Amino acid sequence: MYRVFLVEDEQLIREGIRQLVEWEEYGFKFVGEASDGELAWPLIQKKKPDIVITDIRMPFMDGLSLSRLIKKEFPDTIIIILSGYDDFSYAKEAIEIGVNQYLLKPLSKDQLVGVLQEVKKKKDEMTRLEQYHAQFSKEIQEYLSSSRRSLFDLLVSGKAPVSRILDRAEKIGIDLSAVSYNIVLLMLEEDPLHDSYTSSSADIQEKIERSFSENENIILFSAGIDLTAFFLKAEKDRIEEITGACVKKLESICGAAEQSARWAVTAGDPVARLSSIPECYHAARKTLFRRLFSVKGSGESPLEDQRLFPRPSDPLLDFDPNDLDASKTDQQIIRKFLTNGKLDDVDAFTEEYFKSFGPTGISSTLFRHYILLNIQFTVSAFWESLGKEKFTFAGHPGLQQELKKAVASLDGAESYVSALLKEIIRYRDNVVTNRYHEMMSEVLLYIGEHYSDPEIGLNMVAKVANVSATHFSAVFSQQTGKTFVEYLTEVRMKKAKELLRCTNKSSSSIAREVGYNDPHYFSFLFKKVNGVSPRDYRNGK
Repeated sequence: MYRVFLVEDEQLIREGIRQLVEWEEYGFKFVGEASDGELAWPLIQKKKPDIVITDIRMPFMDGLSLSRLIKKEFPDTIIIILSGYDDFSYAKEAIEIGVNQYLLKPLSKDQLVGVLQEVKKKKDEMTRLEQYHAQFSKEIQEYLSSSRRSLFDLLVSGKAPVSRILDRAEKIGIDLSAVSYNIVLLMLEEDPLHDSYTSSSADIQEKIERSFSENENIILFSAGIDLTAFFLKAEKDRIEEITGACVKKLESICGAAEQSARWAVTAGDPVARLSSIPECYHAARKTLFRRLFSVKGSGESPLEDQRLFPRPSDPLLDFDPNDLDASKTDQQIIRKFLTNGKLDDVDAFTEEYFKSFGPTGISSTLFRHYILLNIQFTVSAFWESLGKEKFTFAGHPGLQQELKKAVASLDGAESYVSALLKEIIRYRDNVVTNRYHEMMSEVLLYIGEHYSDPEIGLNMVAKVANVSATHFSAVFSQQTGKTFVEYLTEVRMKKAKELLRCTNKSSSSIAREVGYNDPHYFSFLFKKVNGVSPRDYRNGK
């Protein structure tokens, strides 16, 4: 119902108008009244009526002055002026302000009802158009989100010619032209093995999107469920400045967040060609996971007078413990990678992990034995945390063969550790996939119960899943093979076809029942999806 507010200085006329119309019978709700514009204005600000009926000549503040205030703050409000003066100058001024109707007193019931019905028809059309544009905007945003992800995949693949990349970008309204480029990566993730999501990463993601949405030098891309890529483009003398500012802003947002999710930011090196972006991206990604899975420490060798061990005199000890950084053997390094690392990064991680011990450590057979044993203990504990029994080689014959080579050489050790980590991460990913299945089961159930709500959208359902819209969109597409809008439309169309064939309900009624307030938009979408109009489908054509 549309809300109506009345402003009239003569009490008898005010009461007469209020009692003249059966407001709710005609689709209106009378929400308040006042005797002049000054008293009416704060009430209008509070109640936000859809329609204001006001006298033109009143003490303290007249109807025209009140109308100016209303149109300035609430431009969509319909204003009906009542006047006892057939004065063209008043009417002219009212038109200039944006008043919708100018009526002369005395006013009959039929005349007022006729004007109100005309106003209601206009408001209905305005509401329909707003809903149509909102629905269209949601679909466009979903389409653009999917298209942007495809563009980024093409951009960093290294397999597409620049002309094809530029053409794809132009089709979705993105300008990639510049003299210099760079990539900044943000990994923002919850613990994938945690039982439930928190709103922390969702809040951070929303702040980031707001902060960079108007920056013409930075384009955001979803590069995975937990990874956001910032494509930077600028003049050669500004690219490093923009890169630094981008990194600083991201660190500020992530660092200031309460109960911050796990995050890391890194930047690539500027490049002059679009075709060099793949190398820039992969280098930045390698640095990113190195930061994510390292243990903080000085990284410096102890000084001579701060030795932790005596120099080795036993020939069995083929390395000097003082030449090693003890923090590098921390089991948390391996455990953090097992928890959050990606399968594609295992080989690079393993290589960097062994390099971190320096030439003295990795050349020592005894030390390699220790490292392998340390990793084995860490893997076993992690394996059991996934709900499995103690890790043994019985179910992994390939690993047992690799272990025999591991003790003989550095290459063998790296090969074994890579194979071991990959095995564990594959199983972990299965556990995480099952977790996403649980989340998706809840989400699909929610959609099945609320598809008839015209307000349902990506952001609303992401809140049900307690993740950011960006994260949810990526997970949803990964799990269903469809975008959110495609899936929702599919559910609604399936129900609409059932109602068209099995009931005598009108097309307009069915449109509302499946979540579309605008029957014209429903008909347009139905034909787009099914190839025939709702009427033709009902008639079996």
